[in-house]
Amino acid sequence: MLSKYNFSFRGLLAAIFSRHMEFPTDVPGLFTQGETRLDIAAWRRMLLDSDFPPQCVLEQLKFCKAAKRKQHEFIVLYFRHWDASVPATAVVVVDRAPNTFSNDDGYSTPITHSSGVTSPSALQTPALDSVFTTPNIGAAIQKYLRTRYGRYEELCTLKFSTTSARPSATQISVLLFVISQHAPNYHLYQFQCYWFASTIWEAIKRLFPGYLEAAWQSGRSRCHGFKVDKADSVDVVCKEYADEWARLENEAEQKRQVEHARAQQLRMEGLAQGLAMRQAEIDRLLVENAQLRSRLGM
Repeated sequence: MLSKYNFSFRGLLAAIFSRHMEFPTDVPGLFTQGETRLDIAAWRRMLLDSDFPPQCVLEQLKFCKAAKRKQHEFIVLYFRHWDASVPATAVVVVDRAPNTFSNDDGYSTPITHSSGVTSPSALQTPALDSVFTTPNIGAAIQKYLRTRYGRYEELCTLKFSTTSARPSATQISVLLFVISQHAPNYHLYQFQCYWFASTIWEAIKRLFPGYLEAAWQSGRSRCHGFKVDKADSVDVVCKEYADEWARLENEAEQKRQVEHARAQQLRMEGLAQGLAMRQAEIDRLLVENAQLRSRLGM
């Protein structure tokens, strides 16, 4: 009966959202009620466990830089809802900070020797790589960014020129996880926020061509005018991403094969059970027929 009327569950969801809700809340970690903050590993797990993130695609990303103090750099991602008829966008802010907080802008104070020179190993602490998600409604994202970073600038915008070129939210979550795992410790001179933002940006460009990149504003990877040293990890993380994505695809294929084999087994067991029941019915009818013939003296 459902197939007769070409029933679509996703179409029904879209109709419900468009009529009764201002913003869809059907994708945990992306399209949800209110704001969410997660570490990157948890965000990846959430998206991998959901059905819709593979169809929520990245439309654009922005490379941003705070104007005060450490001049923190971060990335803002814009994901489209999986149903094209639902005009909704989720915003994801991605950044890195040391996992110790001692002042109001989210940074720990570098430890120095008696000479006053900062030790490169002194600020090697576990990194806090996190995502913050919010609906792209009104000024919500601008309010959050100003509250967290103060005055900031958008140094560059990258947009994907075609729908087919856009990476999925699942792919981006895996890439962010790989980058985070590549350098799990925050290091002042190699793996700080400048490295994190730059590596995300360049890896997305390398892995997902078909984008349009705007002209850059000055100031990238600089702190108060001075260039900040950072590790060059793009080639390596792209290879690590390819390996991880292949592993996940292989894992999904193995799971599909197991489920298919199980379905086949259940189908055969059901067929065998049906044949056994039919044979039992035939045997019962034969016995009844024999009894009737006996009573009739035939």
